[in-house]
Amino acid sequence: MNKLIKIFSLVALLGSTVQSVHGSDIGNKETPVDYVSLYMGSINPKTRSTTPVIKVPGGTVELFPSFTPEMEDLYLADKIYGFPLGVANLMINTGAVKTTARANASKFDHDLETATPYYYQALLEDPNINAEFTLTKNVVLFRFTLPEKETSHLLLSMLGNAVVEIKDDNSIEGSSSNGGRSNNRNVKYFHAELSRPSSSCGTWKNDALAPNAKSTTGVGTGLYLDYPAANRSETLEMKIGFSSKSIDEARGFITSEVGAKTFDQVKSAAKELWNNELNLIQIKGGTEKQRAIFYSTLYRTRALRMGNVWDTYRCAYPLQSIIKPEDTLKAIQGFVRRYEETGWLPSSGAMIGNHSTAVIADAYLKGLRDFDVEKAYAGMKKNALEATMIPWKDAGHITELEQCYFDKGFFPALPVDPDKLKENQKTNADPLTRLPYQVRWLPEVGVKEWVKEVDSWHRRQSVSVTLEHCYDDWCLAQMAKELGKEEDYQLFMKRAHNYQNLFNPTIGMMAPKSADGKWIEPFDPRFSGGFAGEGYFAEGNSWTYTWHVQHDVQGLINLMGGRENFIAKLNALFVTGRTMDKLAFLGQFPDMTGLMGMYTQGNEPAFHIPYLYNYAGQPWMTQSRVRQIMDLWYDTTPQGLSGDEDGGAMSSWYVFNAMGFYPQCPGRPIFDIGSPIFEETTINVGAGKTFVIEAKNVSAQSKYIQSATLNGIPLNKPWINNADVVKGGKLVFQMGSRPNKNWGSSPEAAAPSMSAPTVN
Repeated sequence: MNKLIKIFSLVALLGSTVQSVHGSDIGNKETPVDYVSLYMGSINPKTRSTTPVIKVPGGTVELFPSFTPEMEDLYLADKIYGFPLGVANLMINTGAVKTTARANASKFDHDLETATPYYYQALLEDPNINAEFTLTKNVVLFRFTLPEKETSHLLLSMLGNAVVEIKDDNSIEGSSSNGGRSNNRNVKYFHAELSRPSSSCGTWKNDALAPNAKSTTGVGTGLYLDYPAANRSETLEMKIGFSSKSIDEARGFITSEVGAKTFDQVKSAAKELWNNELNLIQIKGGTEKQRAIFYSTLYRTRALRMGNVWDTYRCAYPLQSIIKPEDTLKAIQGFVRRYEETGWLPSSGAMIGNHSTAVIADAYLKGLRDFDVEKAYAGMKKNALEATMIPWKDAGHITELEQCYFDKGFFPALPVDPDKLKENQKTNADPLTRLPYQVRWLPEVGVKEWVKEVDSWHRRQSVSVTLEHCYDDWCLAQMAKELGKEEDYQLFMKRAHNYQNLFNPTIGMMAPKSADGKWIEPFDPRFSGGFAGEGYFAEGNSWTYTWHVQHDVQGLINLMGGRENFIAKLNALFVTGRTMDKLAFLGQFPDMTGLMGMYTQGNEPAFHIPYLYNYAGQPWMTQSRVRQIMDLWYDTTPQGLSGDEDGGAMSSWYVFNAMGFYPQCPGRPIFDIGSPIFEETTINVGAGKTFVIEAKNVSAQSKYIQSATLNGIPLNKPWINNADVVKGGKLVFQMGSRPNKNWGSSPEAAAPSMSAPTVN
């Protein structure tokens, strides 16, 4: 009982800093960063949840506690295992010195925790130690409130092949190379300064303690510092600088970035940096919940590393190109360096497509050109002509599959094995009429794979590979045209039409073909493709990928027989059922989360689909759909994201849509108009200029655009140019509760596509 009283006394003292992380307790906030919920998406409907990130904008150091490793849904973890520093895991404990993370793990409670973008605090309940940290660009500052009458041990478990030494009573320094390798490119250095000298110290190697030792080297090493019991609680502060170059530089970062500043002053400075960053987009109006979701998603897309371009080319990079174009240029310069070093531009890595091409083309056509354009173009062209298209493969080795794409205009699927088909039909007789939980998802029925480069787990994904590469070919064609490379332009524009080769008019959807040009039969656009659909699709089915023609929506409308048929099929997407239990369906398609019919907000290939109504004369349906998706699938709670965050991709979608526009087709410098949720949004576009979106009479019900003006001139089309945004100006919408079906609906009002409308 006495220990419990002490815990609550400690929490009371910290009351001014502890804040709730639950989305249901938002309250009135004073600054943008106060709205940010770090645990958004930390319970995931698919696999591992999001992991919060604490860093300063542009910082090289980021940190968040490591929680119970068995818990894939991070928010549900019950213990803190330490503070991962890149070079080591830092933890503090009482009692006997223990060397493993599991032995030192402590229970904690989210209700006794503060998690913000710039500061973290948690009560480590087992040792009764309050742990806090804040940071600068290259330095982390810890503050521990030590318990009275207990000896505390500060423990540093080194990672990889490490060198660590206690230099004097108040400092530690060392280095670590990943995986036990000594390659200098992998070495990270650190220097740490402590506010109080320890009473004793020691090291360990492979769990064998060496009391009083002050240095150790090798793999499986660590050190500890002892802080004796006192008659009252005391604080211990620790500053740790990090460098990829040297210990001297790490030490220098502490001097230059912290100096004489107190912990609280550094914390305040970090908060101010995030407010400056989040104020790049200022909002007025909306509900408290909407403002909290907006700034939480804006924070995530600014804090997370962009990661795989398959996820981020769609809206994360385009958002960055508006508010921080220098960061997009830095990324592209990195792509070019990668090409110089390896001979290849980064493709989409573990996914499909060469979407670094989309990032580069989108930036270039928006006027961002501070990179070696010719070298970038050479890399894009080489990737398009010489790199494999096989999922989860990179770089060279053209196979017969790529040759089929080059010669016939599609990536081939495995042909059907008649024996496997008969076996499947026997096992799954009338599969769509059976009761829930009796339904067995349809396995892939292709013959045994003979192309050795194909990944046995992820398979060919033939339809998705065709569609994503022909989009990349279109992006490359735009660059070729801009650079005056006419022959290349003609080649890649021809390949940009390749999506037409996989449109099956019998079902009005995209479908796989074998190399001989025959449609794969039988084929069901909901279920075919085996696990994750990856015999034919990337993490989905034909209902998702039929619309993956971002560069030529009008061409897809033509294939479907005109606007009316297109709208009917698009409406069907949102209401088509599974004819089986949802869990059985997700057992086959685990990536298709955030379901609305067959529309899946939980995975990136669907992100642009709600905007396709704009191209077929029904912008009001785009306005309705995007509002519905924002309301259904985003929240500040741990369950607030409907799928994988993927480097800020999921978050950037919300930011764009909340503002009222979206980059449906990166590589074409325009934005499609949706339905803004705020009365006013002001975007800082640089050089002292702003672009303002005003939505008059906007509300949950008033989501339909009645009329619009751009810089005072009437606007009757559902799209604007990127130039309209970045030069600054004002877009004004008059909103209403019933759709104005005439606004932006004429064929002439639709945004550009590669194809012209078919004349009936």
